[in-house]
Amino acid sequence: MPASRFALCGLLLSVSLGGRAQSADPDPKPAYRLYGDLAAYSSYFLPLGNHSGTGFGLPLQATLGYQLRPRLAVQVGVAYRAASGNSEGTILDNGSSRAYANDYRNTNLSVSALGRYTLTRNPAHRFQFDVLGGMTLERHTFRGTGFYPDYDQPTGSVEFNRSSSNNRYLLTAGASVRYQLSPRFELLYTGTVNTDIRSFQQLTTSSALGLRYRFGRR
Repeated sequence: MPASRFALCGLLLSVSLGGRAQSADPDPKPAYRLYGDLAAYSSYFLPLGNHSGTGFGLPLQATLGYQLRPRLAVQVGVAYRAASGNSEGTILDNGSSRAYANDYRNTNLSVSALGRYTLTRNPAHRFQFDVLGGMTLERHTFRGTGFYPDYDQPTGSVEFNRSSSNNRYLLTAGASVRYQLSPRFELLYTGTVNTDIRSFQQLTTSSALGLRYRFGRR
């Protein structure tokens, strides 16, 4: 009988200690390795407003990032805008009216590949501060079609179809501040300074204000 009581007490004690150990050392919450941003974007090459035709005047930037370490990440951002327009009318030529017409389309594409390092040591803080650095590609395209008077003929016209493109490769450095709304959502503001790698003379700026969503698990 004493032996059975001793065994029963030992079993109850082991169960009790096991339950306490589990409650004192819960499984850590998984970290979110991936994140995506959607932000209003403005830069020297993609300014706010529409200055070259009709289209959406507020450029948007989408970003996808991967957390390598708790304070180190890499990310790729893409911003795009297209604007189109047309003009038509008449030109007075030797007392007669001559017609002309022009349809055009402009596109601007910005692609950035950046590393991000978090300066704030405590990930539990609501405010987080980062520094960023990397490369940005700015691409502009133009296409215009239409016709204009043929001044060698009294009634003729000349049709045209013109296109052009221009790429700029920029070094990019900047900073960002984030405010944590929940474990998955953050408000985000980013500001960068850029310079063309071919000249290193002209400095341009860009900024983005938006929302970040974290997903994926370690």
